[in-house]
Amino acid sequence: MSPSEITGLVAEGRRGKGLTQRDVARLTGVSERWYGAFERGIEAEYSPAFLDRLSSLFRLSPAERRTLYLNALGRPPAPAGSLEAGAVPEVDEKLLQQFLDNQTPAPAYATDLAWNVIACNDPLLRWFPWVSSQANQMRWVFLDPEAREQLVAWERDWARPFLGQIRYERAHHPNNEALLRLERDILEGSPAAREMWDRREVVDHSHGDLRRLKLPCHQGREVAIRIVTVRPMHSELFCVNVLLQDQQSGMGA
Repeated sequence: MSPSEITGLVAEGRRGKGLTQRDVARLTGVSERWYGAFERGIEAEYSPAFLDRLSSLFRLSPAERRTLYLNALGRPPAPAGSLEAGAVPEVDEKLLQQFLDNQTPAPAYATDLAWNVIACNDPLLRWFPWVSSQANQMRWVFLDPEAREQLVAWERDWARPFLGQIRYERAHHPNNEALLRLERDILEGSPAAREMWDRREVVDHSHGDLRRLKLPCHQGREVAIRIVTVRPMHSELFCVNVLLQDQQSGMGA
């Protein structure tokens, strides 16, 4: 970067064209020694605020900023503030519906950050008719009595992992009102959920999990399914789930 691009930075009398370590340290609010250690890759307690100032100064792209965080802190940056404000994702509804329909005969659905079902295909509706009238996955699991009958090993395989996912998303989006209401409604409405919540378990996703269902559409047979979860590259606010019948378990048709 040229020093002349930085307002207030003296550019006269320089031997090189770029910014010096002293320049960067001054512009990011740290000592020259501290910044020099950072450039040399010395591990230290680098703060997200410092990394964000550095990203802004060097005009890093989102991918570059994420890589900076991973190298410096071993984790990606927290979601941007715009993700905290609301739970409504930017969705190409026609493209999303086409993608879900193309998963037939496997049931598939998409949920927003608070597990509201925003789209699904016909097989999903045959498996779970409640989706058309009570379109929140987590509220059905914890507040509808039929969920305990249809989700085999309800507490171990479904309720505890799902509470772990809610805790995980609440930690990543602490100001999201939809997630806050979801947590409150479930804990107020389900004594079992309140007891499990005290375990303080954290789960980031259900991708690859093997679970069992016993649905009316299966005439009382248990069906083992493998959950495939994906997120679009342009948004962290919704995900797509596909339920694949697992043939290795010996259950289902």
